[in-house]
Amino acid sequence: MTDEIISDIKRQFESGGNWPYEFGTHRLDENPFAEQWPDIRLFAGYEDELRRLQENIQRNVNTFVTGPFGTGKTILTRTMYEILEDIDGYRPVFVRVQKGRYSKTMAKRILRELDEPVDSQAGQNELYEDIMDSLQALYEEDIRAVIFYDEVINGSDGTLRQILHLQRDIDDWEPVLVFNGTAHMLDQIHSKIEPLSDRIGEEITLSGLDVDGAMELINKRLRYYCAASEWNDDGCTHDDGDVAPFSRESVELIHQDVTPYPRQIRRECNTVIEEAAKAGREGVDFDFVESVMAASATRKIEELTETGIDVLDALNEQGQASANAVTNALDISPYHVQEALGELEKKGLIRATEAGRGLEYKLTHLAERELSNQRRS
Repeated sequence: MTDEIISDIKRQFESGGNWPYEFGTHRLDENPFAEQWPDIRLFAGYEDELRRLQENIQRNVNTFVTGPFGTGKTILTRTMYEILEDIDGYRPVFVRVQKGRYSKTMAKRILRELDEPVDSQAGQNELYEDIMDSLQALYEEDIRAVIFYDEVINGSDGTLRQILHLQRDIDDWEPVLVFNGTAHMLDQIHSKIEPLSDRIGEEITLSGLDVDGAMELINKRLRYYCAASEWNDDGCTHDDGDVAPFSRESVELIHQDVTPYPRQIRRECNTVIEEAAKAGREGVDFDFVESVMAASATRKIEELTETGIDVLDALNEQGQASANAVTNALDISPYHVQEALGELEKKGLIRATEAGRGLEYKLTHLAERELSNQRRS
């Protein structure tokens, strides 16, 4: 009993006191959109891309999953990693690429993923040899290694060359590689490390969810956390695709007004449902979502740095522009422009789209509307 009380008190503190939230036959004990990635069952919106990745792995084709930040690259590759964990004949390895050279920490992570002992006193070269021996042993047991490199944008040239050697230095075969990162990083690999570039057989680009994908993402989140759903109890309408307390019109508004990437949709739903739980609403309709998102956008704009405001104004005037175009329009260093663009994108005030091999930025509908309202007032 004491443990239950302590857990409940912790949950109340963490949720701001808004939970549990009950509406109709549903009960949410915590915010379904607060946690980033609790379960593979929550994968949504990129079914075709997941199939393509599956086919590439089966055909031993190395793949680069690309797209702007927040599009769901890590979730896509992590989902495939977890699928392969249950498949005989495959050994998946998932490792985040760290800044700097091929570090001992990264090598140790690979060995742990391979269920190999790690010598804490070993040097980098010794750890590298241990990885090679383990991969060779898997091959001899007819087990295919698939190595997922997450956030490869953090990798230096040295890191990428070590990744290349790890693949090609095995005598009889090459493990399948799956990278995720931005298009800019892929261009760097093409221009600087041609042997690794030659081994990338296909590029899968994530560009955001359509409305049905957003509906599926929201439904699965609600179903996973709803105490009444079949995943947790006897069942409720969430099991049939319902998005209560949201209406379809309110989801369409969220999809229209923010960058339609899983991360941004989840963050916006997080804010909206916190307000709904606080108010004890039975439903979250179009008008309620519009008011919450407008207040949120106003608050985000007011919290911006002076540089962030300048960059936002420049994008508002230009409509859509690259980082270089914004830099040329302002008396600000490229570094600070890029930093401001990252801040604005994280807040969901702008969206990045791939144009050629680079990125261009534009205001979201919500940010454009709220900025216009502020200027008028």
